[in-house]
Amino acid sequence: MRDFVLGLAALTLAGCVVVGPGPNQVGGSLAGAGAGALLGSQIGAGSGNLAAIGAGAALGAIIGGSLGESVDRANAAPYYGYASPPYVYVPPPTYYPPPPRYYPY
Repeated sequence: MRDFVLGLAALTLAGCVVVGPGPNQVGGSLAGAGAGALLGSQIGAGSGNLAAIGAGAALGAIIGGSLGESVDRANAAPYYGYASPPYVYVPPPTYYPPPPRYYPY
């Protein structure tokens, strides 16, 4: 019984972890779907117009969501310790010690 209660507690706490789309990803999806539907409504006539609106909304949501996700990652970068890419140029020091002198024996 104790193992059942511990397992149930672990599952309950695991359900509290929030993993999902960030605020910019959701907003980007909604804005992209609206813009895609608006552009899709300009294409086609009759029943083709409805298909163009649906396709435009779907593609706009996908593109807007991916753009929003990249903004969310950029905003979270300083909090996770990768604020700058690993290929940042670091200039060499201005003072170089003289090379060692080698004398023949």
